[in-house]
Amino acid sequence: MTGNDHFCEVRFEDVRVPVANLVGELNGSFRQVMRQMEHERGGIDRLVSNRRLYEDCRRLADTSDPLVRQEVAAIETGYRIGRLLVLRETLGQAPRQFSAATKTFCTELEQRVAAFCARVLGAEATLAEPELALRVSRNVCYAPAYTIMGGTSQILRNILGERTLGLPREPR
Repeated sequence: MTGNDHFCEVRFEDVRVPVANLVGELNGSFRQVMRQMEHERGGIDRLVSNRRLYEDCRRLADTSDPLVRQEVAAIETGYRIGRLLVLRETLGQAPRQFSAATKTFCTELEQRVAAFCARVLGAEATLAEPELALRVSRNVCYAPAYTIMGGTSQILRNILGERTLGLPREPR
């Protein structure tokens, strides 16, 4: 929807890689990718990618409206909780596979921020400073991808249940 093409999949078949160029263990690509996903899911970028946009829109919000104030409080609280989750990941204090929780929480917060920004500008977006209106519209279009890339929120909740909490697998 945004014209951005960095979110894609590349597949190679029957590729020969010299042993000197092997990353990780032979035939261990799935484990290697899962370790990389663990790092990506728990990263700070999940939390701060929309922060500037949020701050730009927040200053335009009608804070005399109690519903707007509640939403601002919820988003600000979300940023603080998300920061603590990311810090636990970074410091190695989180349990195994906990990045699934960090990613789920932070990307759902990113979607909430996008929705807040769209509501704040509303139809006035066309009258707002052009650069801000463009950033909000791109963010709203891109927001659904947050909870898809790196594993959907539903899959991550299953990972948390099964691998972190030790719950039984879902029946098939």
